[in-house]
Amino acid sequence: MVKNKKIVGIVLSGGKSSRMGSEKGLVEWKGKHLIEYSIEALQPICDQLVISSNMEYYNYLGYPIIEDEIKECGPIGGIYSCMKAVKADYYLVISCDVPNVSFLLFADLLKHIADFDAIFPADKDGRRQPLIAVYRSSCKDIIEKELFQGHFKMMRLLDLLQTETFQISEELPYYNSKMLSNANSPEDIDSL
Repeated sequence: MVKNKKIVGIVLSGGKSSRMGSEKGLVEWKGKHLIEYSIEALQPICDQLVISSNMEYYNYLGYPIIEDEIKECGPIGGIYSCMKAVKADYYLVISCDVPNVSFLLFADLLKHIADFDAIFPADKDGRRQPLIAVYRSSCKDIIEKELFQGHFKMMRLLDLLQTETFQISEELPYYNSKMLSNANSPEDIDSL
């Protein structure tokens, strides 16, 4: 774990939710809004938490809402805007639609970041999950350059950073087969 470093959690909830048909983070699952699960995954290990959103729906949660400084550029813009608004050494990023992520995963990511710019989990098929990740503050300049050059793809960003992949396996004490599953549609909610 990183000691004496400021850790800020960023919950990404600025998407259009077009497949969901309503604001994704406010969809109820097992008695809570999806975004509340994401907050619970960050809260225990973050010094501060912010929500990346262009909506006021989330004011009830009591966390600062950071609007995208550069509009219509997806998650990379939300991450950048939050990094610019709140100074930290590490940023723990999670999307608002992954209710099965444990804070223990983020604790493991922090333990294994070493000298890398970013670390994120990969599923059993090796798919990287850049929206459940830890980014160093040094990534902000690279993200800014990408944005101003019109490059908005997260996977492209990962190729520019020194990254580490944390393999999700059944041996993890907090393993859940749906841990990295997200909900983009009502059908996805049913399969969580």
